[in-house]
Amino acid sequence: MSVSTHQVREDFDRIALLTERSGCERDFYHDYLLHHLMPRCESALEIGCGTGAFTRQLAGRAQHVTGIDLSPQMLRLAQARSAHHTNIEYILGDVMQLELPAESYDCVVSIATLHHLSLDLALPKMKGLLKPGGVLVIQDLVAADGLVDRCISALAFPFNLAIRLLKTGRLLPPKELREAWIEHGKHETYLTMNEVREMCRRYLPGATSKHHLLWRYTVVWQKSASA
Repeated sequence: MSVSTHQVREDFDRIALLTERSGCERDFYHDYLLHHLMPRCESALEIGCGTGAFTRQLAGRAQHVTGIDLSPQMLRLAQARSAHHTNIEYILGDVMQLELPAESYDCVVSIATLHHLSLDLALPKMKGLLKPGGVLVIQDLVAADGLVDRCISALAFPFNLAIRLLKTGRLLPPKELREAWIEHGKHETYLTMNEVREMCRRYLPGATSKHHLLWRYTVVWQKSASA
C-alpha cells in the first residue's frame, strides 16, 4: 500500500460523510460487471463495498451477499441504504486481516480496492475464497502509459462529464467532495495496462482483461471447476 490503512480509513470516512450530504453515487460500469457473473448463485462477496451500491445489485443475483469495507462511515451508509435487502451482511474490517471461510463464494468482486492492497497477498486470498468454478471480478483505476493512453484519457473527460450530468443532474460533484477525492488520490499508485496483463499472467492465468475509457480496467478470472 502507498499509504497506511489508518489513512485510507480516515479518507473514506470523510468521503462517506460528504457523499451522504451530496447524494452522489455513480455506477456506470456496474451493468458491465454484472454481465460477467452468473445470473443466480448461492453466495457472493464484495471486497471494498463502500456505500453498497454494487452489493445491492449482487443481492439480486445471490442468496446471500457479504460486503466488506474498512470505513465505518461507508458501512453505516451501506447498511442504511440496504435496509430492505435481507440477504446482505456487512462486515467492518480489513479483508487481509479477516478470517473468511475458504472456497465459500461463487463470486468475489473488488471495485477500486485492489490498488490499496498487496498483489502478492490479496490475489491468492481472493482466489482461495472462491469455490471451484467460481468467478473473480476485479475493476480498478488504471494509469496512463504512453501518448496513446494520454490521448484516450483526454477524450474521456467530456464523456465523463456527460455521463455524470445524466446520472446525477450535475456536471461536477460538490467542491468539498472533489477536493476529498483529489487529496485521497495524491498518494495513490495505479497499474498500467501492461502491468495488469503481467498481474494476470503471474496470478490469474487465463483471465481476460479490458481497458475502459473512464480510467478503469476490468479483469475476469474463473477458478477451475476441478480445483
